[in-house]
Amino acid sequence: MKNFTINVQGYYLDESRKNFPLASGIYFVYRGIHDKERKRAILNELIYIGETDNLFQRHNEHDRRQDFLNTLGEGEVLFYCYAKTNCTEKERKQIESALIYTILPSLNKKSTTSFDYPTTEVKVEGDRHAFVPSSIIMKGNDTM
Repeated sequence: MKNFTINVQGYYLDESRKNFPLASGIYFVYRGIHDKERKRAILNELIYIGETDNLFQRHNEHDRRQDFLNTLGEGEVLFYCYAKTNCTEKERKQIESALIYTILPSLNKKSTTSFDYPTTEVKVEGDRHAFVPSSIIMKGNDTM
């Protein structure tokens, strides 16, 4: 079994994308309400999970951005959180796939019907991962 631990940071408003790190990672996109008075996020749905070798670039040039915006209801805004990683691209894709297969965010299409990796455990740390379990174990193809 392959074990991964990610430490999720956030929640960041859409306009904060310009401050994202030049680092690889796993990221989460939410729709919700920004309670400006209390300076907090009221999250309604986790709409997308992804992986990237550059969080800054991915979020500032995301090809699915319009899809994200199209999910917003009245008064809603986008929020992001992410976990920086020191993983290979293959490992990031494995983590991403386990998370997507388990959670099934509405805008993810890949990895929703099969998990094509060895058995994988993902531990999610940090206090910023709404709708994401703190531990996922995906039974996989251990002959890979």
